[in-house]
Amino acid sequence: MRTKARVGFVKAFGAAHRWLDELLSDANTSLDSLAVREGKSERSIRMTLSLAFLSPFLAEAAMDGRLPRGFSIRRLTELPVLWSEQWTALGLREPIQTQAAIGG
Repeated sequence: MRTKARVGFVKAFGAAHRWLDELLSDANTSLDSLAVREGKSERSIRMTLSLAFLSPFLAEAAMDGRLPRGFSIRRLTELPVLWSEQWTALGLREPIQTQAAIGG
């Protein structure tokens, strides 16, 4: 992952967790209200929110620059929700320490 893409990922990853916390803790917060406040489309908010469900090991690899070149935020937002399927969807082999940590 290029440096510019990593910086964008870190910002989007942080926003995703912040927005998820808001949605879960405040019944008045909706995707629409987040979109209006952030000046983004509702679809953009949904796509970014999907980053909150990345495997912690995959998110760490992205932040540390350990993903191959060509990986982008868009590619990471389109992953399955199940952590066990995310590495495969990216065409990467899941690190052994990841499997051991989740009981694989």
